[in-house]
Amino acid sequence: MSRIAVVVFLSVLVFACSRTQLAYSNADWLLEYYAGQTIDISAVQREQWRPVLLATLQQHRDNELAYLVAYLEMAIQTVSEDHDAVGAACLVDGALQVSRRHARLAVDLSVPLLVDLDRSQVEHLSNYMAKRQDRLVARYLDPDPELRKKARRMRFNERIEKWIGRMSPEQQHLVDEALDRIPDIAPFWLAYREQQTTGLLGMLETDADTEALRQYLNSWWVEWDGRSAGYIRSWLIVKPEFVIFLERLGLSLTPKQRKKLGKRLAALRDNLAEFLSPGSLPVSLSTLAPGCEASTV
Repeated sequence: MSRIAVVVFLSVLVFACSRTQLAYSNADWLLEYYAGQTIDISAVQREQWRPVLLATLQQHRDNELAYLVAYLEMAIQTVSEDHDAVGAACLVDGALQVSRRHARLAVDLSVPLLVDLDRSQVEHLSNYMAKRQDRLVARYLDPDPELRKKARRMRFNERIEKWIGRMSPEQQHLVDEALDRIPDIAPFWLAYREQQTTGLLGMLETDADTEALRQYLNSWWVEWDGRSAGYIRSWLIVKPEFVIFLERLGLSLTPKQRKKLGKRLAALRDNLAEFLSPGSLPVSLSTLAPGCEASTV
């Protein structure tokens, strides 16, 4: 059986290991700050929303955090030369499941705030989202095709090397080959984001009720409904090609790279595990990635 080290967790968590405890310990403050930035939340709304925020964070500790810890453990076992690896496809599927579960929590957290916005706050949110969209377009959609391709390659390399250290020329060649095969879905993703944001703002302007907002956000953030045919076709190529890339990159890791990646994943797992609720139950591989219990590559 092959042992494959993959770097799929790069797309799941945005915090470096050294920041994880600080960020999680202050999650309530960070989320309140974000709410202030996006919708200019009032003091009264903040007080009304805080019980929802605290309950959601507790739910995360009770349920969702165990999925994150289990996912990291699965990735660590895959990196380790002392364990048989699950397939890269299983790790990608597990990452997507963790992402969806967190998206559901985000819906629960957002709806009570959105349903209570006044006209000035809707306008504030509209302006915020428009500026954010402009920044994303500038970052991902350079009008010069060569500069855009170069920037995409640089982002890939930076994200990978953050976890495994400097890549060899052969590994960089693997990245180049993968990017030639993996469609750039940034245009589809940004068009979808703009479409869905416009729909949300329209609902807020017409005072949509709680259930309507919940259904809309769930269809957007959890189910990804409303994507264009081109987006869906590209995603059907992106996922398997990304899996192939992860498999090849994993096989190319040096002992030093493998050790660094395993050490960083373990530190992240241990940091997050400290916040698990005392009664939190461990998540099995069969629950995290159904059908992958005996997966090999």
